[in-house]
Amino acid sequence: QLWNTYSYGTRVYNKEKGIYEAAENRFNTQLRRSRIGLKGQFYEHLKYNLTASLDLVGKDVLTGTEAGGNNGASPQFRLWNAYIQWQLIPEKESVNLVAGYFTPQMGRESITGAMRSTTMEKSWSQNYLRKHLTGTGPGRAAGINLGGLLKGSTGSIGFRYDIGLFNPVFQSLDGNSSGIKNAPLLVGRLVTYLGQPEADEYSLSHKVNYFGKRKGLAFAVSGAYQGNTDLFTKNYAAGIDFLFNWNKLNMDGEWTYLWRGGAQESEGFNVLSKSGYLRLSYNNKLDKGFILEPVLMYVFFEGETDYEGQFNAILVRSFSGRDANLNLGLNFYFNPNLKLSLNYTLRKAAPGALGDGAPVNNYFFQSGVGAIRRGNWLGLGLVAVL
Repeated sequence: QLWNTYSYGTRVYNKEKGIYEAAENRFNTQLRRSRIGLKGQFYEHLKYNLTASLDLVGKDVLTGTEAGGNNGASPQFRLWNAYIQWQLIPEKESVNLVAGYFTPQMGRESITGAMRSTTMEKSWSQNYLRKHLTGTGPGRAAGINLGGLLKGSTGSIGFRYDIGLFNPVFQSLDGNSSGIKNAPLLVGRLVTYLGQPEADEYSLSHKVNYFGKRKGLAFAVSGAYQGNTDLFTKNYAAGIDFLFNWNKLNMDGEWTYLWRGGAQESEGFNVLSKSGYLRLSYNNKLDKGFILEPVLMYVFFEGETDYEGQFNAILVRSFSGRDANLNLGLNFYFNPNLKLSLNYTLRKAAPGALGDGAPVNNYFFQSGVGAIRRGNWLGLGLVAVL
């Protein structure tokens, strides 16, 4: 995934002066994402997936685009997925056990492959959810997951279920432990299919655009819970998401409610927030099999905005304030595995009672910089899946 972007309106907070200073507009080329790995079978009914990532190479951290940087003389690879999948009942998709390092099955965008998103950048609602569950942007954790597909005899209705147990260890000891207090993360998701399901085989891979080959609605409810650790007394998430494909039309979205409990001087408190997105695209078939796809997406985050609520959010490492963006895009597909994307992202946010210089959410913070106001950007991107 190769990007060329032009950003404007970024402002960097100057602590000494107590003001935001304008950063010059800039053109930037970056290798936004790359994935390389191995997939296969040890033997029948036992699959494996080992994937590495190399992301954000060449990114200028003062561009308006999301995430950090990965520059220097030798940009870093990292482990992305490493798991085995065991089909417990041969020839049936109803019971599968997955174990290893992977994304907890919650929400829609977090579990959709970045190369299969219809917008040039994924909905950053996934980042708020991932950091709430696992503490990291990639959103991976070691764990086990039991899941499967249950399809009716007519094929017009079906279900998918996932229930997983994970041990995110981001809270203490340099990110290597949950601390003296310990509790596992429990995540569950149930999908109802009306019409065609998303896939005939159970998999952790998901996509949005089926290029007219699917007619159906997938509607999911999901939730997560983690008990007392050194960082919080409890950590909850609950949400709904959907995917609707009908001929040329693609619609997907999610709404997730996040809350985290803590204690200060033996007095308990809760920090509440919500995040989500709504996305719409349409496949226009051209000559020679090419497809032109306009796409529109709205993304939002809403957290605590009063002083007490935002102070409590800092204590339990939660986001606060407001963050929203509107994405207007146009994709040109040579085929489903090769596309050009044109995108414009417009942002709006509010820091809440903490005011200027408070890095309360992703709009107001950039790793490697500190407190900022993230700019708008226009981009041209290429995605190639080999």
